[in-house]
This record gives sequence, structure tokens and C-alpha cells, in this order.
Amino acid sequence: MKTPFDVKELPLSKLEALGIYHDQQLLLSPSQVQALLAGRRTDLISLHEIKGADFLIERLDARLSLRRQDSGEVELFIHPIYKQPRVHPLLNHQETQELISGKRSFIGKAVEQEEGRSTMVNIEYDPLTKDFVSYDVSKVQAPDRVNGMLLSEEEKSTFRRGEVLELEDGTRLRHRATALNGILSDRKALVLSVLLDGGISYLLLRGIAALQENAQQLDHRTPAFNQALSEMEGARKLRHRTEDIPARQTEPAIRKISR
Repeated sequence: MKTPFDVKELPLSKLEALGIYHDQQLLLSPSQVQALLAGRRTDLISLHEIKGADFLIERLDARLSLRRQDSGEVELFIHPIYKQPRVHPLLNHQETQELISGKRSFIGKAVEQEEGRSTMVNIEYDPLTKDFVSYDVSKVQAPDRVNGMLLSEEEKSTFRRGEVLELEDGTRLRHRATALNGILSDRKALVLSVLLDGGISYLLLRGIAALQENAQQLDHRTPAFNQALSEMEGARKLRHRTEDIPARQTEPAIRKISR
């Protein structure tokens, strides 16, 4: 699936300064890298010997994220663990407490923009760092299919708003910006796909957190999941075979088709 950031845009010098890029190797798991490229936060990472102009931090547990500046430059952000929950300017005291306690999973706010326009912003609480995450709902990328089941525009809108979406086979999921995979579900694994001009782009998500803390999840190996996984693996094998064909073998076939 297309992500807001490309792996080539990763600020390697800053990652190297944090000790998680060394000898041209990124010392992060694929799921952590995917979270960064998707504009989400990684899980907590132990950073060692962080040096500044006049300070040295021997160890810091923090989550990392990327943000694109107005200039187009990609900046790395460090989200440490705060002793007390941070105050969010858009939330009143009651809303803050409802998010912290888990009574509400998110709160939507209409934020006025230029020329009288407003943008819907969702605010979530990150219990790992004890701060809040806010994001523009319209910029959330909704999949076209989940486990091969095509989502309607209304269902995509439900997903973007962070509300629970129930699929034809009973699978339930919702968008969650503070989750590593960006999704919570009653299944531990899902196959997401996006329709592109060149075909279909697949993404297999494993280790998905439950919709509610400590809630039991259902077996993810539903007929729809198995079929979508089979299609994803078939597309991958076809792509690899195509890439392995020498150019001189493909050119005559192309010319033959064009006649």
C-alpha cells in the first residue's frame, strides 16, 4: 500500500545519531519501519547515549515518528514517556479524562481553517507515552478491500472516522493512529489491499491488537482471509517471475502483441 513517506526519505543521519542505523543497516523490525513510513509511531524503542550540544542521555525509551515540513523535508520526532499526561489545546478537562480512562477511544473536533473552512480532527490518547495524537480524518488512507471484501465509500468513511467497521463475514476493525499497525480488530491478522492503476497492492498485517484491551480475538483464518492471502501470494509469485524474465525475451512478445 502507498505510504506518505518513502524509504529513501528516511533521515538516516538522525537515525544513526540515535544508534538505530549502523553500517548501512536500519536496526528496526519491518513492522517498525512500516509504521514510520505510514506516518504512525513505532513501538517503544530503547535509545542509548543520546548526545546534544550540552547534554548526554544514557538511555531513553521513546516512540519515533516522521513528519513532513512545509519545505518538504522529512523530520524525525522523538516521543518520550511523560510523567504526567500532557494537555491538549483542543480538549477540555472532561474530554481529557475520558480519553485517559479509556471511556472514549477518540474525540473528533472540527478545526477552523482559512477562508471559513473546517477540518475534522480526531484526537487519541497514547498510553505508552502519556500524550495525545491528533490527525486530519480526511488524510487517513482507507483500504479498498479487507480480506478481499470490497469496501463501499460509506464503509471507507466509517474507517477514516475511527468508528468500528463490521465486514460481511463478521470481522470487526477500526482505524487507530496510536496502534503500531494503525488498526485494531477482533482478528489478529488481516489482508488489506488497495486498487492501483497497475493492479492491486496487498499488505498482510499480523499481530493486530484487539478492539478493546484484553478482549479475546477470533480465529483470523476465515475463508475470506485465506482466499485473500492466496491471491496475494499468487500476485507476488507472478511479479517475481515477471522480474526474472530477461528484457530480450519480453521485447518480442510486446512487439507481437502490438501488431
